[in-house]
Amino acid sequence: MCIQQSLSIEAASPRSSRGIKTWPASAWMAIVLVLAFTPSLRAGDWPQILGPERNGIASDAGEGLWQQTPLVAWQIPCGSGYSGVAVVDGKVFLWHRVDDQERLDCCRLSDGQQLWQAEFPATYGGGFNNDRGPRCVPVVERGTVYVYGAAGDLHAVAASDGKPIWSRTLRQDYAAEDGYFGAGSTPIVSGDTVVVAVGGDEGHGIVGLDRKSGKTVWAATDLTADYASPIAFDATTVIVPMRFQTVVLNAADGEIVFEIPFGQRGLNVIGATPTRVGERLLLSASYRIGAELVDLSKRPPEIVWSGDDILSSQYNSGIVRDGFVYGIHGREDMGAATLRCIELATGKIQWSEEDYGVAHLIGVGDRLIAQRTDGTLELFAADRTKFQSLGKMELPPGTYRALPALSGGKLICRMSDGEQSKLITVDLTAAGADQK
Repeated sequence: MCIQQSLSIEAASPRSSRGIKTWPASAWMAIVLVLAFTPSLRAGDWPQILGPERNGIASDAGEGLWQQTPLVAWQIPCGSGYSGVAVVDGKVFLWHRVDDQERLDCCRLSDGQQLWQAEFPATYGGGFNNDRGPRCVPVVERGTVYVYGAAGDLHAVAASDGKPIWSRTLRQDYAAEDGYFGAGSTPIVSGDTVVVAVGGDEGHGIVGLDRKSGKTVWAATDLTADYASPIAFDATTVIVPMRFQTVVLNAADGEIVFEIPFGQRGLNVIGATPTRVGERLLLSASYRIGAELVDLSKRPPEIVWSGDDILSSQYNSGIVRDGFVYGIHGREDMGAATLRCIELATGKIQWSEEDYGVAHLIGVGDRLIAQRTDGTLELFAADRTKFQSLGKMELPPGTYRALPALSGGKLICRMSDGEQSKLITVDLTAAGADQK
């Protein structure tokens, strides 16, 4: 059932989560006018978490994919962690931990051959999960790779050869706590600023760094960081999910535009990265928090619908196709999860595939690919009337919590099972090729 709410979302004064004032109408109009901003894309690249636009949708049209059962093209061993990969210009960037080093490997997409490697000291000691590897996906932007480690250390290296450019020990610098699983919110590059949810004290909840030098250019809020990642609001503004608030701010100077209350106290996390669709923002979390659709064109923004029984996603982001959301309702640690199709405008559940299992989703053309944590890959139609499976295959045995990436017709998956962890690439276009 849809639970209607009239939650008040107040406009906050710049650089503060305390002082509240009404934001000028002219500023709100400017925001609405640029909501349709779309960054230029390089066809086939997967340069950051959840793909080119951080919405889980591939830039490829999907033609020719999965005509027959795909095969594993190549696989290589890897270290600990749950970081998905980034792929740019035919290069795969893998961020993982090996012994006491956090390692960035650059491999060829075509065959997995290593091109270069960069290493940094790993200091994270572990938390609720005994895996001590990094959780954040590499970000590749204008020839630089940015990687954020589990202890909150941010590094910038050259994408061409892995040479270090700069490093920052952000959580140490700003006295941020490790939380349940260490640092897990992938930074975002907006213009010349790297925006990081640090969760530091004395107003260093969110920090903006100069992308070339790594120097801090601004800091904002006292909020605690969580595990969902920032997304673009427009060309100059970003949406940053934090522990109890989702913050919208100017990436150049840290000026806060407004905050959306989301989350609750207790043993829980905000793990699913939000999805922006035009002038609306979809937020979701488990732990009895649920989902809500926020209309960003209103002054102040308004909750369109909300409810814990609509979409309660622990860490999987919903994929929106043609006005409908495809997402996972449920929790991995509770042993039950459902795949659902929901009408975005109303929150009405169109269909549910019960006991589907937790899965990451990628939208490609008029279809979706699901990577379940148990290693099952499934192709299904973006059909609002019914669940329609179009193909299925099994990956090598293991647990698949890391986000997959899709580039050049290849799906790159990461199996994380201690010393048996692997990076596995599945060719979705060349069925019948030799399996390596």
